[in-house]
Amino acid sequence: MLDLAKSLKGINDATVRNTVAIELTEKIIAAHAAQAALISKVADLEKELVRFETWEAEKQRYDLHEIKKGRFTRRLKESVEGSEPPHHICAQCYNRGVKSILQSKVSEVGRNTLLVCGECKTELNLSLAV
Repeated sequence: MLDLAKSLKGINDATVRNTVAIELTEKIIAAHAAQAALISKVADLEKELVRFETWEAEKQRYDLHEIKKGRFTRRLKESVEGSEPPHHICAQCYNRGVKSILQSKVSEVGRNTLLVCGECKTELNLSLAV
């Protein structure tokens, strides 16, 4: 690009000079576009890093809990319960980096008590023995 700029100085033919100027302008525009793409990529990576760091801190607040033989959830640690009510989150979603609070539901058939994940639709039947 610097060579093109230097060559503009010594060109007397207006047509050649304009052609070189256009080529130089195109290279500058391409460089700006590449820079903008890199800035955008860095911003996206910074957001992703913040999300990972936030999730890493959040997941430390939960312990693995066997709610019924062979049925696992992540339960809010007692040491942090003061800030929010005790609850369980879906172990599958937790492993994917998602916090999904399990909701209690009574099934229509058999009147079984279930914990249901609104995110992945996992249902933990608390009434049946394994």
